[in-house]
Amino acid sequence: MKRTISKLLLTAGIAAVMLSACSKVPEESKYIPKEAGLVLELNAKQISQKLITNGMTMDKLIEAAQSKDTADNMAKAWKDAKNSGIDMTSNFFVSVVFGDDKNAYIEATGSLQDAAKFEAFLKANLKSYDLKTGKDFKYTYDADSRGVFTWNNKSVIYLRNLNTNRLNDLPGLDKPADEDNNVDTAAAAAAVVSPVAAVTTDMPESAAALVSTADHLYHMKESETAGTLEPFKKLLKESADMGFFFNTQAVLNSGMNGTTALPGNFKKLMEGSFCTATANFEKGKILVNTNSYMGKEMLAIFKKYGTKEIDMSMLEKYPSDNVTGFVSYAFDFHMVGEIIKSTGTDGLVNMMLSQRSGLTMDDLLNAFDGQLVYVASDFQIERKPNPYFEGDTIEKPNAKWIFNMKVANKDAFNKVMSSPLFAGTLVKQGDKYVLAVPELAASFPAMSLTEKSVTLGSDSVLLEQYLAGKGQIKLPEGVAGKAKGNMLAGYVDLAKMAKTIPTDKADEDDRPLLIKAQNLFKDVTFSAKKVSGDVQTGEIVLNFKDQDKNSLVQLAEFGTEAAKLAQAKKAQRAKQEAADKAAEDALYNAIPADSATIR
Repeated sequence: MKRTISKLLLTAGIAAVMLSACSKVPEESKYIPKEAGLVLELNAKQISQKLITNGMTMDKLIEAAQSKDTADNMAKAWKDAKNSGIDMTSNFFVSVVFGDDKNAYIEATGSLQDAAKFEAFLKANLKSYDLKTGKDFKYTYDADSRGVFTWNNKSVIYLRNLNTNRLNDLPGLDKPADEDNNVDTAAAAAAVVSPVAAVTTDMPESAAALVSTADHLYHMKESETAGTLEPFKKLLKESADMGFFFNTQAVLNSGMNGTTALPGNFKKLMEGSFCTATANFEKGKILVNTNSYMGKEMLAIFKKYGTKEIDMSMLEKYPSDNVTGFVSYAFDFHMVGEIIKSTGTDGLVNMMLSQRSGLTMDDLLNAFDGQLVYVASDFQIERKPNPYFEGDTIEKPNAKWIFNMKVANKDAFNKVMSSPLFAGTLVKQGDKYVLAVPELAASFPAMSLTEKSVTLGSDSVLLEQYLAGKGQIKLPEGVAGKAKGNMLAGYVDLAKMAKTIPTDKADEDDRPLLIKAQNLFKDVTFSAKKVSGDVQTGEIVLNFKDQDKNSLVQLAEFGTEAAKLAQAKKAQRAKQEAADKAAEDALYNAIPADSATIR
């Protein structure tokens, strides 16, 4: 059995969500530094209770194994995980401390019930296990993942360097050793934390730097921890299955590629900005609540311009009872201008606009109201002529749709539309703008450009019906209510889109799982309210077709079926490969020895 960090973390993760017991809220969050840009929290106890309450046990997962060997391996891994010494009912945290590719790292934190059992678990699962002692903690290097496990009597922290220039540089991915790259990473990381004596004698420098980082984390002052940030503190108090924390300011100040080019005034504007979210697996749905916290300067801009509400009439007059989805937004474009001005880059923006169109940024901001809506309906897969091969056809998705945006100032709008930006493309006829060359209409969507609104559509008939305002949209119960009074709202009918998947053309073995996937989700809605105090709240709801069963259980059951199919396909491939090899060997053995002699 290959002993890699992927296997270890997967086993621990499965065990974490399958055990249930009374436990205190862990203190592991105190090991998360204030400069962490991303933090993911998993409430293992709460998740496991929802699974077991609905009859989902580890035994059932093991039963899902297609072969006896696989089931035996899973059972052994499960038994090992239960005796690993890790508190499987605590909260687990995964944090990312960003920076340039020389000092970023990933940190995974959990609770320990028995440090001695954990040491034995590592010894059995890590081929590079070599126990060492730091200040108030122990550690060992994992050669497979090039990470370091560290622990004391109560907590375990796994650390790994993160190269922000490589998207595949994530924990658990097996890659060829590249110590030359990690030496530079380690040297820079070690420079920002207090060194630990005698860790480089038989470990690579990359590991030595991680141990130094661990030493810093275990001995941080309270003022250095993420727990002193009020949004993070509030997140920890939420009773949620999962939590998410994004520290905007920390990421901008990290020196990560791309952030160094941002104006200093923009970074100042984003001071005190954080995003948090909680996710809960409930009966028939997954509920996500979001919070966007704003610093003093950004909050002032939002309070000045972020008070619009969605114009429901723009949505309600869409003429269809077969809506696939919509997005409505009430956004004062002057907010963008204010942000640009606060960064001191408005002069550059105006210069670029003037050179290309003779316009200024204010001309554009004054022209449009910021009330936008996009609605799609009648989604389907259609067979159309192949543009590359005459006589051939291809299947393409198709839908009816309308995009509508209000005009705010008639004079500013006319100035934009008559500018060099649209010269030769549009001409004015009365209070409308039309294509200067009518023959180009086939290359453009249907459009109505007036001094009241800019409206585009999939076809002219739908456009005329929408503009006439005599139609009435039909949405599922409660969906319209999520839009009314908010700044942002949206809806997607996942069930209608899934129905267009041609299951009859799928492989016979894949078809049952594909049909189950079609019948899994119902729809998704999302919304964002206006700013209240210093925070803007939002909501995302993913609804399942089965409204009587917990959503996590439904996902687990679907995952079990997918695992069965994967195991069956793997066995089938192995059988076919063995048959091909046997046939090849038989053919080779049938060739007379003399015929193979080169003369």
